[in-house]
Amino acid sequence: MLVPEGREFLLGTLKLVQFLEDHGCIAHPGELDANLRHLDAFLGHCRAQGYRSGGIQKYRNSCRHFLYWLHRSRISIMDVDNETLERFQQHDCVCSVDRRNTRQRGVSTREMSRIRSFVHYLNETDSVIIQKMIPQPDAGSAMGPFEEWLRRHRGISEGSILRHTRQAAMLVEDLGPDPRLYDAAGIRRALLSRYDGVAPSHANKLAGSMRMYLRYLAVNDLCSLSLIDAVPTATTWRLAPLPRYINPEQVEHVISCCDVSTPKGCRDKAILLLLARLALRAGDIVALRLEDIDWRGALVRVRGKSKREECLPLPQDAGDGILDYVEKARPRVAERQVFLRTMAPYRPLASGHAITSVVVRALKRAGLEEVRPQGAYLFRHSAATNLLRSGQSLETISALLRHKSMDTTTIYAKTDAPMLLGIAQPWIGEKS
Repeated sequence: MLVPEGREFLLGTLKLVQFLEDHGCIAHPGELDANLRHLDAFLGHCRAQGYRSGGIQKYRNSCRHFLYWLHRSRISIMDVDNETLERFQQHDCVCSVDRRNTRQRGVSTREMSRIRSFVHYLNETDSVIIQKMIPQPDAGSAMGPFEEWLRRHRGISEGSILRHTRQAAMLVEDLGPDPRLYDAAGIRRALLSRYDGVAPSHANKLAGSMRMYLRYLAVNDLCSLSLIDAVPTATTWRLAPLPRYINPEQVEHVISCCDVSTPKGCRDKAILLLLARLALRAGDIVALRLEDIDWRGALVRVRGKSKREECLPLPQDAGDGILDYVEKARPRVAERQVFLRTMAPYRPLASGHAITSVVVRALKRAGLEEVRPQGAYLFRHSAATNLLRSGQSLETISALLRHKSMDTTTIYAKTDAPMLLGIAQPWIGEKS
């Protein structure tokens, strides 16, 4: 790391070099002027996407800093790669661009995010061909073909595919790259070491990913199918936990706390109504598209697990909430997903975690921040539990929740405490 005196010396040297370059005494192979024009085009793109003036100014400052650093480091923008970005993020900053702090070391993660957006914009618009920033598939990786096999043959969601590939890659680190050398002892050893200190639910997910990966290997004659039987499972008791839920009054209170005078509040209310009325999963809402809503027939098409599509009746208040959002608050962009981000760039919600954030904020506004779990499943469990307590059958609840098996729905039978008290038998040995 540079000492203060070294920084002052380097800063003075850079100023001298810049003076000599400006007066033609030193030639510079750089392309600063052209790069700044690319930056102006990028900022115009951000402005067209609805970025606010404050955000555009931050992008301008961050990207100018990067371009000046490239210029002074004699690096062409066409040679930028991930290693270049890492060097920039860690450099001892004496750039003095736009009155920056000359004592700063390193660049913040948020600033790097803006710079990466600029670089990706250059790639996407063909403004500059940055070959090294274009990700190339790793043909030698076992996870690439495994991911494609999951997508083609298993019919699971992209989120599940990502989870399986990540966890399988982690386990392969312990087992080794050659599946022909796998044996039962090695598989058990690798999994049991990963089970240590984690919840049983997470351990079972690891086991599921391992079984899925072994099936893929067996199909391709890379290992024996019998190795699947060697995968240990964590000890759990089926149907042991009780579903967490809130009562109908609390559900309505959470929904009513949304400020529909703001775009975010209008969007959040529509999301909460879908969660509460139709017991949708977070992924269902993220994937919902404008063409999935049949306004005349009051139906909504839902893409559930295993890519199954089902049509559900759209309640009046939920339909009104979606309509208010689409007409008054949804950004006018070409995206087909119903629910979008409320800040530029106006893109679809990235994953179910965005829906979880909506629920967490809503519970906090309603004074229910202590409720667990805080996510879409809280409303799903609440809808099922409240229907059961109002006298609806398990068959009706199973149809609403779109369960494949009635066994999955029977967990909610335990939540009707008054009914269970009516049929409970005295404990053995207890005096009546």
